[in-house]
Amino acid sequence: MAFLLSVGASAVESTVQFENNQVRVLKIKIMAHEVSVLHRDEYPHIVIPLKGGTITRLEVDGSMTDVDFPEGKVIFRKTDPVGEFHRSINNTSNPIELIIVYLKTQI
Repeated sequence: MAFLLSVGASAVESTVQFENNQVRVLKIKIMAHEVSVLHRDEYPHIVIPLKGGTITRLEVDGSMTDVDFPEGKVIFRKTDPVGEFHRSINNTSNPIELIIVYLKTQI
């Protein structure tokens, strides 16, 4: 199943690779200078960068944080706090491709 996260004239491509009641695995491609929709990461997750890069996390309060995803290095990310949303921005000149494994159960 593939779906797009709408961002105006462009869209972040996201494809479900696998899902059950314990995990959800997505493959995400964020093109150069692309911005995701406002969202919240509701589960802790493991990120495996296939094509790495730096994503700028834009919080609703306007604050920004750069998050590095080095190619081939596995990253663990915590759940976003309830009610806190952000956009993800690829400020690079290259596409970033990630496999994200959302952990739906307690670890």
